[in-house]
Amino acid sequence: MSAVHRVKQAYWFSPHLPQVECRSTWCSAQGYKTHSHTQLSLGLVVAGNTVCHYRGADHLLRAGDMVLIDPDAPHSCTPLPGQTRSYHMFYLDAAWCRAILSQQCGQPVAALHCHPVCVQDPALFGDGLQLLNSLYRHDIHSATPQLNAMVSTLLSRYCSAQQPLTEQSTTRYMRQRLLSNLQTSPSLTTLAQELHLRRETLVRHFRADTGITPMAFLNNARIEYAKTLIKQGVPLADAGYQSGFSDQSHFHKIFVLHTAATPGQYQQASGSPSAAITI
Repeated sequence: MSAVHRVKQAYWFSPHLPQVECRSTWCSAQGYKTHSHTQLSLGLVVAGNTVCHYRGADHLLRAGDMVLIDPDAPHSCTPLPGQTRSYHMFYLDAAWCRAILSQQCGQPVAALHCHPVCVQDPALFGDGLQLLNSLYRHDIHSATPQLNAMVSTLLSRYCSAQQPLTEQSTTRYMRQRLLSNLQTSPSLTTLAQELHLRRETLVRHFRADTGITPMAFLNNARIEYAKTLIKQGVPLADAGYQSGFSDQSHFHKIFVLHTAATPGQYQQASGSPSAAITI
């Protein structure tokens, strides 16, 4: 059995509350490859220490800390050598968060930005744990107002409106081409020919604008799309194929590198009442 299979973890998602997805992981030494989420990410560290590489710096997170990561922002998280950590993650729909922030600001918000990376806020941390307990009990009636209150507080205290980042025309073109069909995405050589630029120039422009390489961007997009399909009940083999992976072993390998979980673990989406309070 692989190390990832031995890690105790649970996911929660539901069509009854589509604006949030949760993940809980206990006593894990598994790290993550640099990746991003389309959602606003809120992490609660409940035991151990972990290092989050984000915004060009390493941030040490300890038990009781919260981490805030902007939508689409590349980051990676690893425990300290020889140590494990336990944590909970909330992935909050970005459009929903922008709508709430727009109401708070009194004007439309095109993009949001969290000022701190690491936050010590015991009351908000406790609200997060209470919400987790409701979600893992599938108590949507209680979870809905808890979620709304927690996110409203989070956004008002730690987030603000931000102008959408500008990027070079080559990056915009590459994004569009890579995402247009994940099963038949063009190679870097093809993109270089279409843009009449050297491959190295394309990679340099893309990394400067996004923080990751085109291939890392493509793999991340494929994994995020595969997760969407899995949540919709699509079989794993079909989810991998429709996301652009040529075989299941490659799909499994990239999924684990980006999520520190297997596709099967994500598919199971555990929801035991005790899961959210066990640290």
